[in-house]
Amino acid sequence: FWLRLVRPCCYVTPPGCPAYEHFVSLPTMSDAPKGVMIFQLGTNNWQSEEEPAPGSGILHEAQHVAYNNLPDSHSYSVYVSSVHDSNPHREKVKVVKLPHKIPICESISPVSDKRWHTMSDADMEEYMARLEKAAYEQMALGEAETGRTYDFVIAHHCFINQIVMQRVIKKRVAEGKAKTPLVAFSHGTALKMYNLEVKGDPEYPMRFKKMMDELKVFDDVVAVLAISEDNKKMFLSHFPNFNPDNILVNPPGFNPLVFHKTEDTIANLSEYTTVTYEGSGKEVGPIPADKYKRMVLFVGKFADWKRLDMVLKAAKQWEAKYPDVCTVIGGTGQPNDIKYYHDMAFKVIVLEHTYFIGSQMQPSLARLFSMADVGLFPSKAEPFGLVFIECMTCGTPVIGADSGGPKDF
Repeated sequence: FWLRLVRPCCYVTPPGCPAYEHFVSLPTMSDAPKGVMIFQLGTNNWQSEEEPAPGSGILHEAQHVAYNNLPDSHSYSVYVSSVHDSNPHREKVKVVKLPHKIPICESISPVSDKRWHTMSDADMEEYMARLEKAAYEQMALGEAETGRTYDFVIAHHCFINQIVMQRVIKKRVAEGKAKTPLVAFSHGTALKMYNLEVKGDPEYPMRFKKMMDELKVFDDVVAVLAISEDNKKMFLSHFPNFNPDNILVNPPGFNPLVFHKTEDTIANLSEYTTVTYEGSGKEVGPIPADKYKRMVLFVGKFADWKRLDMVLKAAKQWEAKYPDVCTVIGGTGQPNDIKYYHDMAFKVIVLEHTYFIGSQMQPSLARLFSMADVGLFPSKAEPFGLVFIECMTCGTPVIGADSGGPKDF
C-alpha cells in the first residue's frame, strides 16, 4: 500500500536526472504496482495568476499531475476556488466555486482572511454538502471513464475533508461499492489551528478539535502522510491514539522543470516592479537594479509566523553597513497585513533599499531565486518549508530558523 501511495514522489524529477534513475532503480520501487487509481479532495485552490495558491494547493496540483503521469494510473480531483469554476489546463479535475472566500484554519492566506471559526454550524454544513456532492460526482465520473475502482482516497489537511470523504465513502458503500481506504495528507495549518484552540486563544475558541475527537474522524483513516518529523509529532500530540506505524513522513518534492538555476543576474531585477497599497504615498516602479551588487530575498505569505518583521528589522542593519545590498520581498496577504508590513518597512524602520514585489508565479520565483545571493525564510514552526528547497535547487543558499520542518533537511 505504501509503495502505491508514495511512488509518484520519484516522478517529481524527469527521466534522465540522477535522482530519478536512483529512485526507480530501488528494488522496493521497481517492485511496486505499476498502476493506481486515486481520488483527491483539496482544501485550497491551485495556482493561477488571478488566485495565488498556498503551499497545500500547489502540492495537491503537483501530486495530481504526478499520479496521472504514472503508467496506467489515474488521479481524479476536486478543489475549491473563490474565482474559478473550472480548470481548462488540467484534466480529471473538478473545481467548486465558492460563494465566499476560501475558509482558512489560522493566520491568513494569499487570497483569504475568512477563518473557519467565523462560520456558523449551518455555514459549515452547507460547505461540506457542496464538497460532498462534487466529490461523489467526480469519483463516479472517474470510474465511468476508466472502468476502474479506486485504490485509495487522499483528503488534504487533517480537518473537514476527512469528514466529507467519510460521508462520500459511506454513501458509496451503501450502494454496494467496496469501502475505499482513506488517507489524510497533513499539511500543517489545521494542526496549528488545533494548537491555538488547546492553548485557549480567544480568537480560536475550542470547537473543531473537539468536533474531530467526538466524531472519531481518524478511526476511519488508514494512513497519514506527514510532511516533516515535526508535522508528525504535532499530529500525534492531537490524535495520540492513531497508530504511528501508519504515519509516513514523506517530504514534498519540487518541480525541476520550473525550479532550476537560470541565467538571470541581479541586473534582471530591473524587470520587476514594486507594489504598494492605495494611499501609502509611496511611488511604484521598476527596481533600480544598477544600484546593487547583492540581493537578499524573502518569499512568503504575510502571516505573523513567517516572521517578515524579523527580515525587515535585520535589513535595517545590513542597509547601514552594505549599501550595495538590496532586500526583495515576494508575497502578499490581506489588505491590513499589506499595510502593516509596508508601513513597518518604510514609516517605522525607514528602509531605503527594500522592495515589495507582490505575489509571483513559479517561473518568476525561479528567476528571483537564481538572482539572489541568499534566501531568508525565518518562519517559526514551518510545517515543511518548500520555499527552502525551491531556492536551493536554483543554486542559492538559504537561512532559516531552528524550528519546524526545515530542521529535517
